[in-house]
Amino acid sequence: MRYLINEYVEDFGNAGSKARRDISSILGRNSTTVINLPYDSKKSHISRELETWRTLGRYWNSATFKGQLIVQFPLRLNKLDQFGVLKMIKKFQSKVVIIHDLESLRRGDESLAKSEVKFLNKFNLVISHSSNMTTYLREHGLNTEVRELYLFDYLAGQKETGFNQGSPISKKFKVYFAGNLGKSLFLENVPSSLNDILYVFGLNATQKMKRELKHFMGFVDGEQLPDKLKGGWGLVWDGASTMQPTGLLGKYLAYNAPHKTSLYIAASVPVIVWSGAANARFVTENFLGISVDSLGQIQSKLESLSGDEYSKILLSVAEFSSKLRNGEMILNVLRKEG
Repeated sequence: MRYLINEYVEDFGNAGSKARRDISSILGRNSTTVINLPYDSKKSHISRELETWRTLGRYWNSATFKGQLIVQFPLRLNKLDQFGVLKMIKKFQSKVVIIHDLESLRRGDESLAKSEVKFLNKFNLVISHSSNMTTYLREHGLNTEVRELYLFDYLAGQKETGFNQGSPISKKFKVYFAGNLGKSLFLENVPSSLNDILYVFGLNATQKMKRELKHFMGFVDGEQLPDKLKGGWGLVWDGASTMQPTGLLGKYLAYNAPHKTSLYIAASVPVIVWSGAANARFVTENFLGISVDSLGQIQSKLESLSGDEYSKILLSVAEFSSKLRNGEMILNVLRKEG
């Protein structure tokens, strides 16, 4: 039997909370007992602690420990609750951890890597974002089995692709960008060739973005957003520079699998990624989009695609869209398939 420890994750309308909720939903539908750790903000801290420990205690038995335990990392629990989870992890014969973020990379603070790797080494299997992330963890002492995911699932209802796969490539492109605009300052200085075709969705837009962007669409909830993206391409980029992702955000793209990529593909939209991104090779080898060195290359790269190349991309994106919407990526990596 498989078990998943599921923490309460408040929905702030961002990718991080949806990724965790989707994994819990997918596994819960597929022969997994989800151990929902209680959270009630109206109760006192002590009451919540006792309820959490009572919940964990219901699964402390020899039959349970012969199964597999899955944890999503990093844990958001307080120290006492983490202690209870760690005690439980020790008892299981099979232990899996799914990485959502590495704070040592996200913050650019390698002093955190030692504690992250110490935690991850408690598991038989670590599910990493990419080969780059795996290499980083190995360099910091990770010694357990690792499998790479590359694309997170993105649960959503089925939809038509919106593409006529038999038609020639259109010269009238649309490019979409969706996310936390406050950390996407490159949107203040988008090249004019891209600004004409760029449609931007998200929170925390600066006044300059609202003023300069030709197509600022505002915020749309992540559950509804895939159905707003009709045709075109999805841009995966971060940081302040249009030449290449720079600073901590740029460095993180070289290791992680952005949930934004999954959003676009779930919407049957091929992606445009930075050539230095961790998933750039995965995207191009699986015909899920194109890679560029800078935002200024986008227009020419799109125009250089032949009709056959475009159709091949659309067919592959449609196939992966179905996988992501049905939760197949995490299930396949747990089964060590594809």
